[in-house]
Formats: sequence, C-alpha cells, structure tokens
Amino acid sequence: MVVLRLEEMALTGVEMQQSKTIQNLWAMASFGVAAAYLGAAVVTLLMPPKLQGRTDVSPHEFWMALSQEPTAHLCFHWAWIVAGLCGLAAVPAISRMVYGLNQEAVLWSGLAALFGFATHARSHLMEQAWDRKIIPLYATADPAFQQAVHVVAGLALDIGDGVLTFGAIGIWILIVSKLALHSNYLPRFFGYLGFAAALSLVAGMAGYGLSIRPLIVFSIGAGAGLLVPVWFVWAGILLRRNTTKHPHFTRMF
Repeated sequence: MVVLRLEEMALTGVEMQQSKTIQNLWAMASFGVAAAYLGAAVVTLLMPPKLQGRTDVSPHEFWMALSQEPTAHLCFHWAWIVAGLCGLAAVPAISRMVYGLNQEAVLWSGLAALFGFATHARSHLMEQAWDRKIIPLYATADPAFQQAVHVVAGLALDIGDGVLTFGAIGIWILIVSKLALHSNYLPRFFGYLGFAAALSLVAGMAGYGLSIRPLIVFSIGAGAGLLVPVWFVWAGILLRRNTTKHPHFTRMF
C-alpha cells in the first residue's frame, strides 16, 4: 500500500509539472500574439506614408516607394505571420477559460478565429515571398511587367477585406469577453477591455471593406497598437494562474 501510494504521488507530481508546462506554453502563445500585434502597429508607423494604405496612392507609386524602402513593409508581414501562428495556439487555450459557460458559442467563434489567424499567417507568408521577388525588379522593369504586378498584387488574399483577419477574430474576442463578464472567476475589466478590443477589430474590417481611412487608423492605432495586445497579455497572465483549475475551464476536454 505504501509503495502504491508513493507511485500515485509521483505520478501526480509529474502530471502537475506537465500541466504547468502546458499552461506556460499557452501563456507564451498569447504573449506572442500581443507582441506581434504591437510590432505590426509600430512598423506601420515607420513605413513611408505611401505604404500606409492611403487610398490616394496609385499602385505604381506604392511599388516605387516599396522598392526604395522595403524593410518596414517586410517586417509588417512577418509580424502578422507571427501573430497568425501564435494565434493558432492561443485561441483554443483562451477559449477553454470560458468553454463551460456556453460551449456552442465558444466553439463556433473559436473556429472562426482559428480561420482568421490561419489567414493572417498564410496571406502574409505569400505576400512577403511575392514582395521579396518583385522589389528588386520593379523599379527598372518595363511597363508591361509593372502592370502585371499591379494586377496580381491586387488579387485579394483575404475574404471580403478582413472578414476573417479582423471580423472573425473580433467576434471571438467579443464572445470570450461577454462570457468572462458572466463568470465568477475572471476579472470583469478583462471582459470590458475585450469589448473595446473587439470593436477596434470590427472597425478595421469596416474600414478596409468600405475604404474608410479613419476606421483603419483607429483599428491599427488603438486596436493593434494598444487594446488587442493588452487583452492578449492579460489572457496570458490568466492562463498562468489558477484560472485553469476552475471547472468551467477543464470541462472543454
């Protein structure tokens, strides 16, 4: 009996250590999303004005500016690639915190957010690969080549100008935050902050879809630069704490 008891204690210790390691990995994924969003906002400010999504800039002007100063633009792509990859791990982890409160809403919104982060990673991987091939050639290329670049680059790599990369992720944050307000184990301000972060992402979707620059600026500045990173940092902190011991968290699997 003593031997069996010791074996059970040893197994429990191993399981606790594994659980702590997993919690830390979940938290790191959430922190990674926050850092990537913040990085994307910072490098956007470092770009030349012609590369900042202005509607009055022609494709030729854009590519000429990009040929001269490509660094910030390429870093912008890599920031979203990191956000997408980290988001694929962060979404299931954060969703578990509120899964038991409304399983259906968490599942469908979480799946939509996974598509959103996957689209971030895929689209920007393709875009940075395309940009690195075209940038050295564009400025000295003939007009026919340049026109072909405009046509190919104009093809949407996302669906509906941000429905997935802004809208789907924003809706998921909104669902998680709403359920957080109904819980008795998550901070209420975490939920309120999530509402603001979700609003900024939905504003970005509307801004890109309707070509409304103030909404785009608000989404990248207040959203990607502040609200969304702070929300993901807070989520990462919660993932590392005893939130994971609550029944509503552990009932997901």
